[in-house]
Amino acid sequence: MARNTLDGRDNAVAEWLDTKRHHDRWRFGVAFSRLDCHAFTSSESSRYQPTVTSWALAIPQFVINQVLRRPRQKVQILQNFNGLLKPGEMLLVLGRPGSGCSTFLKTLAGDTQGFQVADFTISYSGIPPRKMHRQFKGDCIYLAELDLHFPELTLGETLEFSARARETTVGKDSEKVARAVASLFHLDSAFDTKVGNAMIRGLSGGEKKRASIAEAFLSGAQLQCWDNSTRGLDSSTALRFIQLLRQCTDALQSAVAMSIYQASEDMYRSFDKVTLLYEGRQIYFGPVDAAAEYFTRLGFVRPNRATTADFLTSLTHPAERIVREDFGQRAPRTPDEFAAAWEQSDERRALELDMDAFYPSKSEVCCGYRTLLVLTYEKRTDKPRLRTTTYSASVYRQICMCLTRSVIRMRNNLAPIISGSVGQMVLAIVIGSVFYNLEPTTASFDKRAILLYFGLMLNAFSPAFEIYNIRFQRPVIEKHARYALHHPSADALASWLADLPTKVLTSALTNIPLYFMTNLRRDTADSDGFFVFWLFMLVCTLTMSVFFRMLGSLSRTLEETMAPVSTLVMLFVVYAGYVIPPGYMVPWLGWVRWVNPVYFAYEALMVNEFDGREFPCTGIVPVGPDYPQSGMEGRVCSAIGAVAGEQTVQGAAYLAVKFGYVREHLWRNLGILFAIMFIFGAIHLLATELIPARRSRGEILLFKRQNRAKEKLRRDEEIGTLTNFSQDTSLTGSVNGDSGQTPAKDTKGKAMVETTQIQSSVFHWSGLGYEIKTKDSTRPILNNIDGWVKPGTLTALMGVTGAGKTTLLDVLADRVTAGEVSGDVFIDGKLRDESFGRRIGYVQQEDIHMPTTTVREALEFSALLRQPNSRSDREKLAYVDHVLDLLEMTPYADAIVGVPGEGLNVEQRKRLTIGVEMVARPELLLFLDEPTSGLDSQTAWSICKLLRRLADNGQAVLCTIHQPSSQLFEMFDRLLLLEKGGNELYFGDIGPDASTLINYFESNGAPPCPPGANPAEWMIESTRASSMETGEETKSVVGVNWPEIWSQSPQKQEVRRQLVELKETLSQKPDTTNYVHQKGEYAASLPRQLVIVLDRTFRNYWRDPLYLDSRFGLCICVSLANGLSFYNSPLTIQGLTNLIFSIFLATQLFSNVNQQVIPRFTDHRALFEARERRDRSYSWTVFVASSVLVEVVWQTLVSGLVFVVWYYPTGMWRHGGGGGGEGGVFGTTAERGALMFCLVWMFCLWITTLSHALGAGMEHPETSVNLAVLLYWLSLVFCGVLVAPSDLPGFWVFLYRAVPLTYLMNGMAVAGLVDTRISCSAVEMLRVDLPRGLLDVGTTCGAYLESYVRVAGGYVENPGARAGCQYCPVSETNVILKTFGMRLDGPWRNVGFMVVYVVFNVVAAFALYWLGRVPKRNRG
Repeated sequence: MARNTLDGRDNAVAEWLDTKRHHDRWRFGVAFSRLDCHAFTSSESSRYQPTVTSWALAIPQFVINQVLRRPRQKVQILQNFNGLLKPGEMLLVLGRPGSGCSTFLKTLAGDTQGFQVADFTISYSGIPPRKMHRQFKGDCIYLAELDLHFPELTLGETLEFSARARETTVGKDSEKVARAVASLFHLDSAFDTKVGNAMIRGLSGGEKKRASIAEAFLSGAQLQCWDNSTRGLDSSTALRFIQLLRQCTDALQSAVAMSIYQASEDMYRSFDKVTLLYEGRQIYFGPVDAAAEYFTRLGFVRPNRATTADFLTSLTHPAERIVREDFGQRAPRTPDEFAAAWEQSDERRALELDMDAFYPSKSEVCCGYRTLLVLTYEKRTDKPRLRTTTYSASVYRQICMCLTRSVIRMRNNLAPIISGSVGQMVLAIVIGSVFYNLEPTTASFDKRAILLYFGLMLNAFSPAFEIYNIRFQRPVIEKHARYALHHPSADALASWLADLPTKVLTSALTNIPLYFMTNLRRDTADSDGFFVFWLFMLVCTLTMSVFFRMLGSLSRTLEETMAPVSTLVMLFVVYAGYVIPPGYMVPWLGWVRWVNPVYFAYEALMVNEFDGREFPCTGIVPVGPDYPQSGMEGRVCSAIGAVAGEQTVQGAAYLAVKFGYVREHLWRNLGILFAIMFIFGAIHLLATELIPARRSRGEILLFKRQNRAKEKLRRDEEIGTLTNFSQDTSLTGSVNGDSGQTPAKDTKGKAMVETTQIQSSVFHWSGLGYEIKTKDSTRPILNNIDGWVKPGTLTALMGVTGAGKTTLLDVLADRVTAGEVSGDVFIDGKLRDESFGRRIGYVQQEDIHMPTTTVREALEFSALLRQPNSRSDREKLAYVDHVLDLLEMTPYADAIVGVPGEGLNVEQRKRLTIGVEMVARPELLLFLDEPTSGLDSQTAWSICKLLRRLADNGQAVLCTIHQPSSQLFEMFDRLLLLEKGGNELYFGDIGPDASTLINYFESNGAPPCPPGANPAEWMIESTRASSMETGEETKSVVGVNWPEIWSQSPQKQEVRRQLVELKETLSQKPDTTNYVHQKGEYAASLPRQLVIVLDRTFRNYWRDPLYLDSRFGLCICVSLANGLSFYNSPLTIQGLTNLIFSIFLATQLFSNVNQQVIPRFTDHRALFEARERRDRSYSWTVFVASSVLVEVVWQTLVSGLVFVVWYYPTGMWRHGGGGGGEGGVFGTTAERGALMFCLVWMFCLWITTLSHALGAGMEHPETSVNLAVLLYWLSLVFCGVLVAPSDLPGFWVFLYRAVPLTYLMNGMAVAGLVDTRISCSAVEMLRVDLPRGLLDVGTTCGAYLESYVRVAGGYVENPGARAGCQYCPVSETNVILKTFGMRLDGPWRNVGFMVVYVVFNVVAAFALYWLGRVPKRNRG
């Protein structure tokens, strides 16, 4: 076979291959016989879109299935595959999207998660699959279409890591290898650029794709499976990549299998073998040269100028294949008939013989395997070699490499680390100022206890965000594990170690001001008090860090993590020892403290602060004119732990009496913390190895449940199987129809096209330029572009990667959001007006759709909002049916769109994207950006054929296209060609067989176009030298300045002349369109928009049970844990304090709900701003309003459940009417319950509206969440529970009045606790001994304390006793509530305040969106 040579990269290739040749390699091939792959569906309902109710019924359904022993339904994916791939061979895998190409490649590489493969059907030169993928996993890799990388790393750092992990190189050697591989893919200029993501600016999409390819190259795998890796690359770049792969395969004798959807003839000829897949059946496997001849013998005709790959793929499409007339019905038509013909062919028998010769004997397998193991595990010699073990590096070296990578990631993205540390420090300073300089007296007992508790919470839960870090980096880690770069556990340990310095620094910045500003223990006798304090704070932080990482690795999705994490955090907070002292803990949840790191840390902190200290008494009982003014006889300190007659209280006594803490537990608890850290860490490491993240189920269509009967009938009639994969609905009509019988279908298509919008306006532009600002200057993107698009013409916009094609479309469509545009854009000689956006159709390259809508609903949504009001809804919906038929989407019209990888396949998504614009019936023209990218050749043909029909009916179409075949290129009328840098190289007619285009370039110095060559590819190669480095195959045009030649050409002058003529003549043309009567920016009115958008948003929530059920589960679990922990709390002082903190902790819902609402809002915002606002579908005010209203409805339901599961278990509903000292200040039990519900409701609405306000004003959800959490923590500090308003420094009092939690706490405390009698427990009773002088006269305790009780309140427990008087300082809740600064009158005013805050948040959401989003996008 002819081998194509590479261009100027030959030196880099030769150097890299020379390095590889010096490695000992195990060269193996792969053979597969009778290969079957299948999956199972758990039930019939698994093929229908889940909803909130279906998830609620999932558990009963599971129980019923188990009881009735209903078998799972088998879904066949691949059936009866046979093949042989030897070392040094390349296999091309062809098939339409959904035919099983990805599954086949995954099976060869051993990446079979989600489906099953029959045993003993694959052999790797005699090694069975299980041993192969367990002991030699790194030698078989699968490269998916998705580009997964760490965004913080530069391209060079990404490749260097792979080089160190698989090449066994170190230091400069790994950098040298990385640079060499980067140069192979023209990534030299981007070597020091960050990979980037949505938040970090970095590589372009094409560069990321090439980076993924380069990383896979560095893995050094013997068997490489590439899944559509040329997607997004222009034809020239894709060909160069395949030629490079060819050269490396020849030199290294590796084996390559690759799927390509649009393969040119040069690409096709670079392969040795080809296999063709048809709906999960193999219909050919053999040499590439014999494939076309084989199918020709079966009776099929190869069209003229069709590439071999296009011809082969067309055979799997009934509407595209052509049967010879003399064959009639003998030619196969169904997948089964094609597979049967293949099984009976001579080529199949020849393959069988090759496979028999390839399989070694049993003795050879055993001998070879033993030899392989010896080679693998032999001692390393000085000779470098590519090891074939699962992991080339030792575990220790893996940890070191991952540690270095984690440090680099942190160094490259310091902003989150700095902001987190500074935020912690600021919050610590605020808390320190609130508790500033505590007096070392008994008055500070509770303040010190609260301070240590709250400070511990601040430290312990600061690593909570690490759950999200685990989730976001997990796909990359698992990819590296599949490449055998390192164990997932190695990175888990390394990332935790890398965070240690940051955690130590953050802990110091937090705890130093917290400790010294508040005057915690600083006596000279225990100078180590701070260091013990810091030690336990740090160890607790590290332990909780491991805890959160463990939870993140134990679950497969982030949503699965939220509810258990929130519940456990609530339990850890409640059972830390302060909120509920050990003696008050309920037995069914009290055990939590024994696995709670916070509990052991809090005990140690309290012991460190109080033990061994004496605190002067500041409150003495009794005092007054009737009692001695000096001395302690007959008096006692009012603090817990006081001894009658003593003026000081021992700190140890306070700890022992109230909490049961003892000195001996101090260092014991440190050991327990380390033990818990070790256990959590071990579970975390095991989970990273054993529990993978949930991956895509594949492109399986889900339908609305109400269409179940209709869909079942359709499948039975057309498919005859229960399989519900996307390819089943990719066809229209009967699969038995003959492809040659297409005139009726074409006639139908033409009839449907005739109903589309007929256009008459000419779109033209002149001198168009575009530039953006950089740090130092401005960068031109487009330069002096001229052209036009007339009705009835199909114009192609082409150029190499980076030429500015998409940018030009955005500028023409008035969609650019930054930069400066120069030049003029006209419609019939007039400038664009505000209605322009909705008078055009713009098919974006990205297929952006609401995942939970059906295909029909997406089209109806666009039609109802974007077609003018002059048409009725019936007409609009009827037109949707026309477009469904036209685009051949009727079979899956009621299928759920889904997300990429689950739901519609690539072809179906692209058709839907085009359909969304067509149903709007654009009056002016239709823009399309890469409509064929990622599609197979036949789908690309059908899309372009559709565009051709639209243009023939009067539609004006401007379309960018990357890899057109000669057949596709012939469909276009006119070409606008750009070079890299945005310069115009050509604008004009293409001509029959591209004659006009070819004549222009040949006449100006381009090499002659060879007969039979693809004119599009020839044109790109001929002009590439003006924008890229020179290679051997472009030397003939070196020095040709194509932009300069075009600017001085007669053709350019003619273009300018015609533009002037168009402007002069068309400007006089009267406007006869129906938009004269509707000039507004949107077609529908605002109320109409709101109704339609609300309907879709409600359906979106209903069909996303994971989001709603996790919200309900999270709120219910957290509130129920709160309620059960304070179940029927006793009416004592401590019991009342417990209930106040139960109210306080009920606000923990904020951080949980906030972290769900903001990301969802920003996701919907991205969809709206990326497509729907640009299309002028509906206003931004409607978007914000619908988002808020839907959340308000669901949050109202949540608030009702929260109220029930929290309010009633605590027993607060029983309180009241027990004798408020003022005769009662509040009403009945029913009114109290109503007040409590209203407050819970308003609080839940406040959470969601504040989340929307913050999400609306900020670009990134992470920033919004962090700001929301900061505001929440400040609200907790200043709401009056932790520190009474009377104890706040004067400059903080305004915050007490400003935060909404102040009024929430006040109202809920009044509703649940006011007017209730309380008593003292034995611990809380103060023991007062009568003075010796009164003992002789028989004075009773009641008589002695009567005057004090009359003034101070409280009661005497034993008024008739003559010794050991028991005094309780409080007898009613109102007294304690007043100490917290709460107002007991007018409780409903607090509801009013919460309503004001909710309304303020809603107004802020609109205002912040307008200020932060609308101005940057031209307020469109």
